[in-house]
Amino acid sequence: MTGPIELFSREHPAFVHVPLGLVVCLPFMIAAAYRSRYPQTWRRMALRVALVALGGGLLTMASGLYWGRLLNLIPAGRLLPVVSSQGQALQRTLRSHEVNALAGAVLGILCVLLLRRACREPGDARWTGACLLGTVLWAGTWGYVGKQGGVMVFGDAETNKAAAEAINAKKNDAEAELPLRALDYASLEPLQAAPFRSRAHGGREARSWVTASGSDALAAGRPLPVGAYAVLTTWTLGLPGPLHMREAKADGTQAFALYWPRVPEGERAAFGGEDSVYWRSPHPALEACAGCHAAGKARP
Repeated sequence: MTGPIELFSREHPAFVHVPLGLVVCLPFMIAAAYRSRYPQTWRRMALRVALVALGGGLLTMASGLYWGRLLNLIPAGRLLPVVSSQGQALQRTLRSHEVNALAGAVLGILCVLLLRRACREPGDARWTGACLLGTVLWAGTWGYVGKQGGVMVFGDAETNKAAAEAINAKKNDAEAELPLRALDYASLEPLQAAPFRSRAHGGREARSWVTASGSDALAAGRPLPVGAYAVLTTWTLGLPGPLHMREAKADGTQAFALYWPRVPEGERAAFGGEDSVYWRSPHPALEACAGCHAAGKARP
């Protein structure tokens, strides 16, 4: 059943039109104060409309934040999406969308203050002029935010190209969605007869599994040969923990992966607030793994 928060967030594209439409009207209302027989009436009406637009805009921003989290574009506990590469055109557009929306809200607060001052000092035309300039900037900023929202929904040349590249990359990558080889760790050779407690992996119970060539190399004290890989399965109180994988690449480097399809709520803070994790090199969170293994501190 859809809850009120989810329903509220999913209606973000509909909510956004109301405050944006009101803000677009403001410059015309303030301009009317110069030509109308009732300039003070127009200023007061503009102030009321600005207050409604600002309040509606803040609610719309909140719904957009929750919607981004529902779509897994914004990690839980964060206000902005994580952009780990330039190829993430959608995340970059969303980040700019949020920053510009916030800038518009700041302009909105400034315009409300200016309109209040203009209403209190109707004889000083400078305040009305400042209101006109401020509302034009406000409308322009939120108008651009709306344009960015349209790009995220309907796409443009950059986002469509990035989406096509991501689809092609997944077609050529059998493990783009799931770490297939790591999940088949039972077909590998175990390095330990029984699980051991690994301090380097959260103090969890762990057991190592290695390809045949890798097992021979590790037994002889040599590093993993090219193409070999090792998998570390972990448990906590009998519940499955993250699955770790290390692979020796042809260029002499090591690639790492971490897979945890259901992260317990109490441990999500350490995983960027995500409830499901599949990280692969060069994910920045795996740099610590590379450093630990390079220093020879990690167990197999």
